[in-house]
Amino acid sequence: MAAEKNLNAPSELSQLDKMQNWYEENGRIINAAVLSILAIILLLIAYTNIYKPKQEALAQDAIFKAQYWFEQDSIAKSLNDPGNGFLEIANNFGNTKAGNLAKYYAGLSYFQLGDYPNAEKYLAKFNVKNDEVLGGLALGTLADAQMENANRDAALKNYKKAANFSDNEASSPFLLLKAGLAYDYAGKSEDAIKFLKTLEDKYPNSSEASDAAKYLAKIEASI
Repeated sequence: MAAEKNLNAPSELSQLDKMQNWYEENGRIINAAVLSILAIILLLIAYTNIYKPKQEALAQDAIFKAQYWFEQDSIAKSLNDPGNGFLEIANNFGNTKAGNLAKYYAGLSYFQLGDYPNAEKYLAKFNVKNDEVLGGLALGTLADAQMENANRDAALKNYKKAANFSDNEASSPFLLLKAGLAYDYAGKSEDAIKFLKTLEDKYPNSSEASDAAKYLAKIEASI
């Protein structure tokens, strides 16, 4: 047994020597790679726990002021107020929740001002996934802007997305009615009927349901 161990020993040492030589040759690269990974991890931790919360707080403070001007019908000021306007917030804090909301308000503001290209631009940037109610409304207004910009095919797609975005009493009846009217206007009667019947079936007590019944009768009579 001792002889067998001695026979194996040179081989084991040889493998260890090879490993040691390989590490000596490549150790700097390995260490640099490990340090780079650690640096990235530390940067991500700092961004998540320090930088991003600070940016969110700054954006929230700024958007509060912009929303005030918007509610006062000072649309141009809500867009362009230095340091507190929706445009500056959207551009400087776009990765925060408040910055994302500023994109929606910027698009809505431009729409109210009749600047439909910029309305489409900013509403398209708004991340609809973060808000069940505003997401659908943003898609609906985006479709309105696209229709004004003669982008009818894109508008119809977004009217459909808006109508199917969520299932809630606050915005769904309005968006289903809007989709029905838009598809009827585009000559797509069958799709229009589907939207209006869905509105009647799912939200019979909504204020939009009576309008849906009226438009349904009109569309069906014309087919």
